[in-house]
Amino acid sequence: MTAEATDTAIEQFGRAPENLPSVSDEAPGRVSDFGNVQVDVVDFADKADRRRFLNVAAPLYKHDANYIEPLRIGIDKFLDPAKNPAYDHIDVHPMIAYRNGRPVGRMTVQTDREYEEANEKRVGFFGFFESIDDRRVAHALFDQGIRWLREQGCVEVLGPANFNLTHNSGLLVKNFDRPPFVEQLYNPPYYEELVTSFGFGKAKDFYVWYIDIRDGMASQNRARIEKIAERIQRKEGITFRSVDLKNFAKEVDSVHDIFTAAWEKNWGFAPISKKEFEWICEDIASIVVPELIIFAQVDGRDVGFALTVPNVNERLPRSGKLFPFGWTGLLNLKKTQTARLYLLGLKKEYRKRGLESVLFRETLERARQKGMSGGEIGWTLEDNYLINRAIESMDGWLDRIYRIYGMSL
Repeated sequence: MTAEATDTAIEQFGRAPENLPSVSDEAPGRVSDFGNVQVDVVDFADKADRRRFLNVAAPLYKHDANYIEPLRIGIDKFLDPAKNPAYDHIDVHPMIAYRNGRPVGRMTVQTDREYEEANEKRVGFFGFFESIDDRRVAHALFDQGIRWLREQGCVEVLGPANFNLTHNSGLLVKNFDRPPFVEQLYNPPYYEELVTSFGFGKAKDFYVWYIDIRDGMASQNRARIEKIAERIQRKEGITFRSVDLKNFAKEVDSVHDIFTAAWEKNWGFAPISKKEFEWICEDIASIVVPELIIFAQVDGRDVGFALTVPNVNERLPRSGKLFPFGWTGLLNLKKTQTARLYLLGLKKEYRKRGLESVLFRETLERARQKGMSGGEIGWTLEDNYLINRAIESMDGWLDRIYRIYGMSL
């Protein structure tokens, strides 16, 4: 996700959704008779319960050639309250749906005190949603989840979000023709109907762009951008440095400071503590190519960064299991053909001065030098017009759309 906040502190970049459907509205497609579907609450503090929750997904995708199951070891760690510092401010209510003793769906609902404080609204989220193609299963999960959120005093629900909108979020609604990139979600096309038939409406679209970099800056559009970027770089006195993994804690502090400043006025933003941010970065550090984490500096001071990660999904086992044989795919984990520009942010005083183009150009050239052919940019907010136009000016094209759904409670 890339960021472009407004200059006025009281304004928020990205319009907040208006006129979301209400849970009390008539929804012709909503099912109220769930048949023999039973929804059980599970406890993520229990390893066996986490395993049962994780095991729901794989059978649903056994005929989907594009599905790559997230690494079990990583998701288990994320869901474990004893390990994930997000639980310091998030309360999670996980559920599994059964039919005749067989798991047929799952979902979490959660509240986030940090999000509530930042957005001045008691909002709940649903996430980790999986279901067979049956409204009775999906709607049973939604029904019980919304009951719990209303008990917590929530006035609105958004999702999918694992756990909030700063984490992995969105339902894939456009382009199911290729596997997901690293740290991107994936779902069957029929999930959209399961969600909308319950009565959820669109809250916001997240855009994922694709860019081919095999010809570098040679195209007409890119040649023009390169001239502009060179002029801006000279005018602003910008220099670049790569991340120094030997000074990990210091580098995390720098990225966290810029990230928080760049995103704090964006719709859906929830602050991430340094403790949680460092915890997330520890996992990313195992796959990063240092040359692709770029800091833009002015007078030796970090003013912006671009974080690009190799698309390790090219090499990860599709089963989500590293053992007994999956570990062999990790030997050349960072040698991928594609990458994902994951984060790009600038300090407030350096926004709207063209530094995005400078960072885009530097990232493109470095990825190309690493032998990469292209990759994803994003996600970006659908109404982040400045950054979206900048991507289009570099010959990027809109490739995928992830949608956040909402409902008033």
